[in-house]
Amino acid sequence: MNKTRSKVMTIANRLVKQGLTRSMATIKAWVIVKANALRTKVRGTSRRQDTLEKLAEVNPADISVKLKREPRNAHDSNAVAVYAALMDNRVFFIGYLPKAVASVLAPLMDKDTAPRAQSFRVTGGFNPYVSYGAALAIAV
Repeated sequence: MNKTRSKVMTIANRLVKQGLTRSMATIKAWVIVKANALRTKVRGTSRRQDTLEKLAEVNPADISVKLKREPRNAHDSNAVAVYAALMDNRVFFIGYLPKAVASVLAPLMDKDTAPRAQSFRVTGGFNPYVSYGAALAIAV
């Protein structure tokens, strides 16, 4: 239970820094921690269409997703990169978590309470004029 409270307070503190009141931040943090998964899109996929096209042809059960913290990222000190690893040891960089999601998960990752990706799917690409994208669910 203390581990859960620690996660809640870490997330709530970050949400307060973003402008929420303490009570709203605490409620939102409890919802995030108690939910089955935090569902989000991956950002920066427009530059990785070839990679996503390859991943769309692979069985989703054969893809494992790794989240890697990038504290020295020049654009966002809370950046969390998303990598897809296949069974044959090939690893592909997919993109980044959205800034709002990364700002909540980064303090948890810094405390060695790494959230894990539960599911990953490639979206779009159903005709030549629609780009590929990626979505994932993260267990906090």
